[in-house]
Amino acid sequence: MRKLMVFALPFGAGCALCHYLLPEPWRLWTALIALLAALPAAFLPARVRIGAAGLAAGLVWFTGYAALVQAPARALAGTEGRAVMELTGYPEETDFGARCQVRVQGMAGRAVYYGGRELLDLEPGYRVTASVKYDSAGELGGEESAYFSSRGVFLRLYGRGEMEAEPGGGYLPQRMARALKSTAGAVYDQPERGLLLAMLTGERDGLDSRSQRQLSEAGLMHLTAVSGLHCGFLISLLGVLTLRRQRLTALVGYPVLLTYMLMAGSTPSVVRACVMVGLTLLAPLVGREADAPTSLSAAALVILLVNPFAIASVSFQLSFAAVAGLLTLSPRVYRAMKAGPAFVRATLAASAGVTVFTAPLSAAYFGSLSLVSPLANLLVLWMAPVLFALALTVTALCALLPAAAPLAVLPAALARYVLWTAELLCRIPGHSLRFSTPAAAMWLVLVYGLLGVCLLGRVRRRGYVLAALLALASLEAARALPRLTVRNDALTAVVVDVGQGAAALLHAGDSTILVDCGSLSRPERAGDAVAEAMETYGWTALDAVVLTHCHADHAGGLPSLLEQVPAERLLLPRTDPEEDAADLLARERGVAVEYVEEPSRTDLGQGTLTVYPPVTAGETNEEGLSVLCSLGDFDLLITGDMDSATEAALLETYPLPDVEVLLAGHHGSKYATSQTLLEETRPEVGIISVGPNTFGHPTAEAMGRMTGAGMDLYRTDRQGNILIRVHGEGETAHGVY
Repeated sequence: MRKLMVFALPFGAGCALCHYLLPEPWRLWTALIALLAALPAAFLPARVRIGAAGLAAGLVWFTGYAALVQAPARALAGTEGRAVMELTGYPEETDFGARCQVRVQGMAGRAVYYGGRELLDLEPGYRVTASVKYDSAGELGGEESAYFSSRGVFLRLYGRGEMEAEPGGGYLPQRMARALKSTAGAVYDQPERGLLLAMLTGERDGLDSRSQRQLSEAGLMHLTAVSGLHCGFLISLLGVLTLRRQRLTALVGYPVLLTYMLMAGSTPSVVRACVMVGLTLLAPLVGREADAPTSLSAAALVILLVNPFAIASVSFQLSFAAVAGLLTLSPRVYRAMKAGPAFVRATLAASAGVTVFTAPLSAAYFGSLSLVSPLANLLVLWMAPVLFALALTVTALCALLPAAAPLAVLPAALARYVLWTAELLCRIPGHSLRFSTPAAAMWLVLVYGLLGVCLLGRVRRRGYVLAALLALASLEAARALPRLTVRNDALTAVVVDVGQGAAALLHAGDSTILVDCGSLSRPERAGDAVAEAMETYGWTALDAVVLTHCHADHAGGLPSLLEQVPAERLLLPRTDPEEDAADLLARERGVAVEYVEEPSRTDLGQGTLTVYPPVTAGETNEEGLSVLCSLGDFDLLITGDMDSATEAALLETYPLPDVEVLLAGHHGSKYATSQTLLEETRPEVGIISVGPNTFGHPTAEAMGRMTGAGMDLYRTDRQGNILIRVHGEGETAHGVY
């Protein structure tokens, strides 16, 4: 009996119950009840006893950890004080200065400190003293979020005034990772540099948006997540250097694994990999066989004991789901494939096992699923060990001996092959599935239903073939359904969920126009989201892109979008001081640039799109464009980030009609979507394009004005993409998809 696995699985279930289902006041009582309920289990079979103990321990551990670590951090939120901190990593530049993970003296857990740009001159180990304002890391944009807590961070500190810094020592692995990154920056060119750094350290910041998108859609992003694949490569390389001496490999391997884990940021995937590989090294030395399920259970237990909130980490869930698929399903698939080379069978079996266990998570977290990942792995995995070994060896050698830089051409060539393979596979029609409509989610449910029937019903090979054919047919139906749904619309509008930003697609006849394309959190993601929405409905090109203004939350996704979708024209406000970047980008892509200084009208199917020039002078928000889309009795108004004074000037300058749909100004700011605008235009539907933010958007004042005017409200942060369909000369339907 695998006692550790029988204990660890319920322990994780207890942590998951506390995080996802049990309200905070109920956790302690549930933990006590679980402890009492576990006592009678002493008279039950061993599996039941151990499992009951694991569940009770998980509930108690999560509850106690939350009380001792999370609660004190929350109690400090909103207060100010003097904090003494130790930097645990290298600072990163932000829009307003710099930030760094720190340990705060007298507090458990970690925190993130936001300071000035002078923070960038410091290194891990520095001791910083500063006046700070405390804020809980458990909320983002006013809503509960596990983004920080799943990483062991429970507090955010905002510097006030000058800070005092004293040098410190230690943190050798972080310094080694920094040296590796610096060397890679000197000897490799982009985009190969980004891929090689991601493979070596798990840091994806160096990957450009195009490479990230293509690797993800091709199903090769796992190469950039430090995992068992990388740790196995590392120990195999070490084994070669120690002439396959088992004890020597283990003796050297443990400090090497620990160092590498710290270099790669100690994410759940790399901790899981290092624990599993470490136990594999240990097993022969103690006369035991390596048992993968036990090793996996031990890794989960270690991670959750250090931080039970890691149960909500995407890295944790994907990593353990992938390995579970490899251990349980892949061997069955391999045995079922009786013909073909062993490598091909093993790769396809591994891809199948991982995909079955991770597809729901990919759909939920990333909204897409690669359908060409088995082919991608066949083309790439054969050389992945060689690429990792070469990149590690050559980069380390170049760090010690700069004259060895010409050797960098070897790993760079292999990295180029990986990126080229991803790009090639992304040109295959239907290479990935977007979960932007209910049809795609229903298809995934159908596939798992068919798989369950096949596995539980013990059908023969013919049954699996029939199920596969049915799944393929339903996949094509799921792809076609959204396009058929809007095919007869006189006008279709899609307000795309881009987070804290704005993007609205307008389609009629053979014309498609985009108004804005940006986001604050990840500007490039806005371009991907718009491209995904266009693919969903079969819109292949843009007749025009209108940028109300060039702030990142309205224009930041344009580079990523133009890499994927051709556009004919770009309309900009002449007064925008940040217009040069968008102008230059458009001209590089062969897009005609027009500055709107008079009302500009463009045909949109049977309707028209009117773009109004700036009506006031002032800051960029007030000098933006506004857009009116009209078809028969239907009108849709977009005012960008105008405030109420600029809205009043717009109403005085141009005769706006009654509108059916209003895209709320400035993401629901209290200073926009004024009562005057609502009274003059009398909109029926209000759409707020918003995401996690620290501005308090959308505000209660703005939403109160809109609901008070009798409007139906939709929010992209809660409902995703918002679809508006105009069936005839003004007959509309609106909803989410």
